[in-house]
Amino acid sequence: MDFEEALTRLGFDLAEEGGRGARRYRAMPNRYLTYWVHADQDGTALFTWEFAIVDYLATRDIQLGSSESLNTFMFPERDERGPQEGAWLVGAVDRAEATLQCLRFDAPDD
Repeated sequence: MDFEEALTRLGFDLAEEGGRGARRYRAMPNRYLTYWVHADQDGTALFTWEFAIVDYLATRDIQLGSSESLNTFMFPERDERGPQEGAWLVGAVDRAEATLQCLRFDAPDD
Protein backbone atom coordinates (compact mmCIF):
# COMPACT_ATOMS: atom_id res chain seq x y z
CA MET A 1 0.00 0.00 0.00
CA ASP A 2 1.44 3.40 -0.93
CA PHE A 3 1.35 6.52 1.24
CA GLU A 4 -1.74 8.12 -0.37
CA GLU A 5 -3.69 4.86 -0.09
CA ALA A 6 -2.70 4.53 3.58
CA LEU A 7 -3.88 8.09 4.25
CA THR A 8 -7.25 7.29 2.69
CA ARG A 9 -7.67 3.95 4.47
CA LEU A 10 -6.80 5.51 7.82
CA GLY A 11 -9.38 8.27 7.32
CA PHE A 12 -7.06 11.21 6.66
CA ASP A 13 -8.29 14.19 4.65
CA LEU A 14 -6.20 17.00 3.24
CA ALA A 15 -6.41 19.85 5.77
CA GLU A 16 -4.17 22.37 4.00
CA GLU A 17 -1.46 22.79 1.42
CA GLY A 18 1.39 25.01 2.43
CA GLY A 19 4.29 26.56 0.63
CA ARG A 20 7.00 24.48 -1.00
CA GLY A 21 4.69 21.52 -1.56
CA ALA A 22 4.06 20.70 2.09
CA ARG A 23 0.67 19.15 2.87
CA ARG A 24 -1.14 18.61 6.20
CA TYR A 25 -3.62 15.79 6.62
CA ARG A 26 -6.07 15.28 9.48
CA ALA A 27 -8.00 12.25 10.73
CA MET A 28 -10.44 12.25 13.64
CA PRO A 29 -11.04 8.69 14.86
CA ASN A 30 -13.32 10.07 17.58
CA ARG A 31 -14.52 13.48 18.78
CA TYR A 32 -11.58 13.92 21.16
CA LEU A 33 -8.66 12.47 19.18
CA THR A 34 -7.05 14.05 16.12
CA TYR A 35 -4.19 12.55 14.11
CA TRP A 36 -2.00 14.86 12.00
CA VAL A 37 0.39 14.04 9.18
CA HIS A 38 2.67 16.72 7.77
CA ALA A 39 3.97 15.52 4.39
CA ASP A 40 7.03 17.45 3.27
CA GLN A 41 8.29 17.88 -0.26
CA ASP A 42 11.52 16.01 0.59
CA GLY A 43 9.55 12.74 0.86
CA THR A 44 9.43 12.63 4.66
CA ALA A 45 6.40 12.91 6.89
CA LEU A 46 5.75 13.89 10.48
CA PHE A 47 3.02 12.10 12.46
CA THR A 48 1.53 13.47 15.66
CA TRP A 49 -1.74 13.38 17.56
CA GLU A 50 -3.67 15.42 20.09
CA PHE A 51 -6.37 14.43 22.52
CA ALA A 52 -8.84 16.95 23.96
CA ILE A 53 -8.41 15.68 27.51
CA VAL A 54 -10.44 18.39 29.27
CA ASP A 55 -13.42 17.87 26.97
CA TYR A 56 -13.23 14.10 27.43
CA LEU A 57 -12.93 14.26 31.23
CA ALA A 58 -15.87 16.66 31.41
CA THR A 59 -18.09 13.91 29.96
CA ARG A 60 -17.08 11.83 32.99
CA ASP A 61 -17.78 14.66 35.47
CA ILE A 62 -14.06 15.12 36.10
CA GLN A 63 -12.38 18.52 36.04
CA LEU A 64 -8.75 19.10 35.09
CA GLY A 65 -7.20 22.27 36.44
CA SER A 66 -9.44 25.21 35.66
CA SER A 67 -11.22 23.16 32.96
CA GLU A 68 -10.17 25.70 30.33
CA SER A 69 -10.56 23.50 27.26
CA LEU A 70 -9.16 25.86 24.65
CA ASN A 71 -5.53 24.94 25.22
CA THR A 72 -5.54 21.73 27.23
CA PHE A 73 -4.64 18.85 24.97
CA MET A 74 -2.69 15.70 25.61
CA PHE A 75 -0.09 14.93 22.93
CA PRO A 76 3.09 12.88 22.52
CA GLU A 77 6.34 14.16 23.95
CA ARG A 78 8.01 13.40 20.61
CA ASP A 79 6.45 13.31 17.16
CA GLU A 80 7.44 10.59 14.70
CA ARG A 81 9.25 11.38 11.48
CA GLY A 82 9.63 8.86 8.69
CA PRO A 83 9.29 8.25 4.98
CA GLN A 84 6.09 8.87 3.06
CA GLU A 85 5.32 5.17 2.92
CA GLY A 86 2.10 3.41 3.77
CA ALA A 87 3.73 0.86 6.09
CA TRP A 88 5.44 3.62 8.09
CA LEU A 89 2.17 5.54 8.51
CA VAL A 90 0.21 2.44 9.56
CA GLY A 91 2.93 1.67 12.11
CA ALA A 92 2.88 5.22 13.48
CA VAL A 93 -0.90 5.10 13.95
CA ASP A 94 -0.64 1.64 15.55
CA ARG A 95 1.98 2.92 18.03
CA ALA A 96 -0.19 5.92 18.92
CA GLU A 97 -3.21 3.68 19.51
CA ALA A 98 -1.10 1.34 21.67
CA THR A 99 0.04 4.29 23.77
CA LEU A 100 -3.51 5.56 24.25
CA GLN A 101 -4.88 2.09 25.03
CA CYS A 102 -2.34 1.50 27.81
CA LEU A 103 -3.29 4.62 29.80
CA ARG A 104 -4.70 3.53 33.13
CA PHE A 105 -5.65 6.36 35.46
CA ASP A 106 -6.67 3.82 38.11
CA ALA A 107 -3.26 2.07 37.98
CA PRO A 108 -0.70 4.69 36.90
CA ASP A 109 2.32 2.59 37.92
CA ASP A 110 1.38 -0.46 35.83
